[in-house]
Amino acid sequence: MADTIGFIGLGVMGAGMARNIAAAGLPLVVTTSSPEKAEAFRAAGATVVATPREVAAAASVVVTCVPDAAALTGVVSGPGGLAAAPWSGLLVDCSTIAPFEAREIAGVIAAGGGAMIDAPVSGGAKGANEGTLTIMVGGAEGDVARARSALDAMGKAIHHVGPLGAGQALKACNQLMVAVNLMGACEAVALARSAGVDPHMMREVLSTGAARSGVLEMHAKRYIDHALDGGFRAELMRKDLGIAAAVGAHEHRAQPATNLAHQLMTAACNAGFAKLDSAALGLFYDVMNGTRAEDEA
Repeated sequence: MADTIGFIGLGVMGAGMARNIAAAGLPLVVTTSSPEKAEAFRAAGATVVATPREVAAAASVVVTCVPDAAALTGVVSGPGGLAAAPWSGLLVDCSTIAPFEAREIAGVIAAGGGAMIDAPVSGGAKGANEGTLTIMVGGAEGDVARARSALDAMGKAIHHVGPLGAGQALKACNQLMVAVNLMGACEAVALARSAGVDPHMMREVLSTGAARSGVLEMHAKRYIDHALDGGFRAELMRKDLGIAAAVGAHEHRAQPATNLAHQLMTAACNAGFAKLDSAALGLFYDVMNGTRAEDEA
């Protein structure tokens, strides 16, 4: 019989991930404060309970996808948390936190008899909804094998990259590379406009050569097309870049590009773009250049 899978964190990413677990035929138990989400998951065949502790009582594997380490600590150690009673299950954390934070939380889980792997994801809401996420997993080999059915339901590229915390380290690498590429794409759009070149054409041409990237193909397109509602919010990218910077500082690494990207994303959030897609960094470049995208016509 398949393990019952618990899921905590039914946000933009988590809801799609949990739906794919249910669609894979795995027994699913969730908790949510939203009556609408509770009803939708009941209709999908999931059991809905009131607290993380009740999720742990019903599930041997629990997946979490929450905004930050503070939220995860609340899920684990707060009133009614996973660690409120001894639990021999496995926590699969798909949140984005620092590697050292993952190891601290794993210690709390281990004290109650359980285990933890870190499994941050890449692929955005589209990948979460379609079950095509890339998942970077850190943890003991046996624990990763135990989580495999849930991981396979959520993603198409599952990579066991090392011990606990290694998944989070790679996610920090992913986010800093996305952000630094996004800086280049935004500057390229501004340069093209100033030279009288249609940025749509610029993107199409550069996507056929050495400058091609997922950021140019997707993020730059969202900025150029003014399609910035939804998606991975700028405030979440700011948080993730703060994690990357903290990891670098913790490991005594020089990270000038990471630090600059973090500063620019912070400034974009402070300029009022925090709730928009992270590609709204381009709007902050417009502010710095004293132009607007609408002026390109």
